[in-house]
Amino acid sequence: MYFVASKLSREISAPEMRRDYLHDNRLDLCVAYLQHVFGDSLKGARVIDYGCGHGDWALAFRRAGAEHVLAIDAAVDNVRYLHDNSRAMGFDGLDVVQGDLLSQNIGGEKADIVWLYDVLPHVPRPLALLQALRDLAPGAAAQFYINAYDAGSLRQFSVETARQLYPHPGRDAFDLDCLSLTREARRRGGDNLMVSQIEWFSATGFAEILSGAGLEPVERPMGFHSFQGAGSNTEFQPHEALCRGVPAEGAMLWEEPPREYGCDLAVLAAMAREVNFSLTDRQFRTQAAMGLLNTHFANLVGNNACSGTAMEIYLYLFHILDVHGGLRQAEGLARDFIELTEAALSDAPRRQLRAANHAATIARDLCESSIHL
Repeated sequence: MYFVASKLSREISAPEMRRDYLHDNRLDLCVAYLQHVFGDSLKGARVIDYGCGHGDWALAFRRAGAEHVLAIDAAVDNVRYLHDNSRAMGFDGLDVVQGDLLSQNIGGEKADIVWLYDVLPHVPRPLALLQALRDLAPGAAAQFYINAYDAGSLRQFSVETARQLYPHPGRDAFDLDCLSLTREARRRGGDNLMVSQIEWFSATGFAEILSGAGLEPVERPMGFHSFQGAGSNTEFQPHEALCRGVPAEGAMLWEEPPREYGCDLAVLAAMAREVNFSLTDRQFRTQAAMGLLNTHFANLVGNNACSGTAMEIYLYLFHILDVHGGLRQAEGLARDFIELTEAALSDAPRRQLRAANHAATIARDLCESSIHL
């Protein structure tokens, strides 16, 4: 149903969106990105913004020249906020609906463009959602922007490890527990820890989802993060696809993004298992999760390489085991690397150790440098 709000406010009232505001400069940047992706086809288009959140993209579509935007979100606070603020800011041609296509039908005129930004990772049945959206934009010329989080990334490792150590925190608890985090770690941590689900897609899995919904990817747009001039980093390279609503015969080949730290992930996973076994106290697990997020985001650099970030994460996990007495209990690959690290800490000979021959860049760094914690 269409939501009608009772009051106007420029500030989001929902606790999970605290201190989040709409700004003209943010909308202008979103408009520029939409023009980059869709070009002249924005003019007069009818758009569905599914999972609209607080509505930056919905308002940007109207400002970019779309004739009408249907913004849909399951959260009543998001719907109320967007409805109130679109009126306060003088936007028309925008309908805001509280709903979920996986559990109900949502009517309306057929769309020319479907915008699905950071939604696919958080829905329980992504193929069913795409098929339902396909019904709302059935024309062969309809365009679908879809992105999905990349499986096998360093971001996935850190997020999933933190979620295991600190599962499903509420907003109030997170606001207190995250006080030691940097701003970026706090923002990204909130995004990734408080959602009920995150699914990470391989390139093949992403392509199969698109094909199953009868969508053909015709372009890989530059991601919004890179478009803003923030550079890129191989720790997180979401799949980005602009699709047409036609059968998927002859669709673009989808390849895994290149990464230089693949072998390091096995080492990090082995260390994370030991941390998970060693820490049983809830407070210590929460501290470990916060520290992991801080280590990850504080050590990203503005280029395509992040093997140095992987090394810092490894040393942080080693430190946790050291503080909580878990070094001696470690087994397998973790045990081998702990032995190599202890040799590096004392600057002892280490080329003869088993982990020294591992293909991970962590092994190379531990062999070539003395380490200080």
